[in-house]
Amino acid sequence: MPAWFTDAFPSDAELRWMNIVIRLLAALVLGSLVSIIYATTRRRHAAQATDLSQTLLLLAVVIAMITLAIGDSTARAFSLVGALAIVRFRSVVEDPRDTAFVILAVAVGLAVGAGFILVPLIGLPIAAIIAWAFCKNGRDAPFSAPSCRVILRTTPDSPAGPIQQTLATHLDALRPRRIETVKKGALVELVYSGRLKRDGDGHTLVRSLQACPGVAGVEVVFPESTVR
Repeated sequence: MPAWFTDAFPSDAELRWMNIVIRLLAALVLGSLVSIIYATTRRRHAAQATDLSQTLLLLAVVIAMITLAIGDSTARAFSLVGALAIVRFRSVVEDPRDTAFVILAVAVGLAVGAGFILVPLIGLPIAAIIAWAFCKNGRDAPFSAPSCRVILRTTPDSPAGPIQQTLATHLDALRPRRIETVKKGALVELVYSGRLKRDGDGHTLVRSLQACPGVAGVEVVFPESTVR
């Protein structure tokens, strides 16, 4: 490469460009394996699992790049932690298995970027065996209805009973996700996740929640992967 280019990036001299390419390609291949394991052992419909499969593949490569950039520098590690701390994700992870696969993709990228290729080569087959061994029940009973997130805005003194009863009537796997005050305490925002019951629809859910006392606003959000 030209001298002016290498002088502008002196840190790159610590790693050969060929080593960088090989490690990133290895992260790509192993990340693909993580994505394949997830896709073949998923507990949800294929369309709902597509987005996370792509994320797992990209995540392994990105983490490998970050690890290469950090190297053995503690200062760079703390700088990157501070830079990444400004990123906020509002997506709800409904299945704990999804979180495990995200951590697996991060571990693969971290190991490859640090040069410990044997760690993912030995660990991935073990993780695959565990995932396949426990995926049978999830396959036998796939979710047929789309998942959703319900965002409610209520007055502070609104009774919780009618809202909870309405949500339980229309949703399965109901889980509270967040409670916070908005508009300087004038309203309370409640966030729930769940799955519409068989033959249910979002319009009926919204109308039922609007009829509850104290409800000022209702929003039902469906992931893009569940929209046909």
